[in-house]
Amino acid sequence: MKKRGIGYACSAQGVNYHFGHEDVSTVKLKVRDDSTLLIRTAASDIGQGLEAALINIASVSFNGFPAEKIIWEGSNTNSPDAGGTGASRQSTLTGNALFRACENMKKLLQSIAGEYLDCHPEEIEFQGEKIIRNDTITSLEQIIQFSRQMGISLAVSGTIKAPMTSALSEDGRGYPINQFGYAAHIVEVEVDTVTGEVAVLKVEAFHDAGKILNPVGAAGQVEGACVMGMGFTLHEDYLLAEGKPVNVGFTNYLIPSIADTPEINIHFMDFPAPFGELGLKGLAEAPTTTIAPAITNAIFNATGARITILPASPERVLSALDAIKK
Repeated sequence: MKKRGIGYACSAQGVNYHFGHEDVSTVKLKVRDDSTLLIRTAASDIGQGLEAALINIASVSFNGFPAEKIIWEGSNTNSPDAGGTGASRQSTLTGNALFRACENMKKLLQSIAGEYLDCHPEEIEFQGEKIIRNDTITSLEQIIQFSRQMGISLAVSGTIKAPMTSALSEDGRGYPINQFGYAAHIVEVEVDTVTGEVAVLKVEAFHDAGKILNPVGAAGQVEGACVMGMGFTLHEDYLLAEGKPVNVGFTNYLIPSIADTPEINIHFMDFPAPFGELGLKGLAEAPTTTIAPAITNAIFNATGARITILPASPERVLSALDAIKK
């Protein structure tokens, strides 16, 4: 017999460095002679889409600067420290640091363009590679040449420091986390009470990650994290024998495939972060941690059986079903 159930779960995911660790990110921004923007910061993109996010921030800051002319140099020893890629912090910290660098660059270019056009810097506006004053359009290339003649380097930096946290006291008091991302997942499952197999049919994922820079990329991250969490909840079981892994391949270490992937609907709640000009919060970890309890709650709703050890393999589901019969 197959039974269906619905499960809910919510989470609050702390982002940025915790427990009294200083959290700073710095970005250097340069306008090169070929009219490209060079972003330099020692941050690592490990698949979360940081490069696309940074390029988008710079493009929007200059009111449509061509994305193909914005280069992120990537992490190296010549770039300023952006902190670690962890704690769901890179878009929040490095993104805001880049925004500040862009604002500093615009002020520098406005000052130079004001000299070039003999006007007040505040009269200068940006539209991509165009520098506009009333009906006068000046190319960025002209300003680059003028700045070279004046001996001015078109290089600036931007830095952000997150609000300082503190370690917890012995009685659990303090300010350990300065920002949270929030999630709520609703999951529908189908449980085969004869075989113990569980199929996830549908996921409704609600996320408060502040302002979303890249809706397509963010949705893809939530989708991937949900499927990753399904694997953790239903399939993946890392077995050791005498300290060595037993299941060393995907024939016996099972992960979800495209055939296991359910309908996933994603809803972003736009509540800006309390610090930083961009209003960003972390997104990376919350989807993975939220879907597991939602699935096990759905199994309980369908069958009345509680799963307390993961993964919820067919054997464990059948064992839990047997337990409620006794």
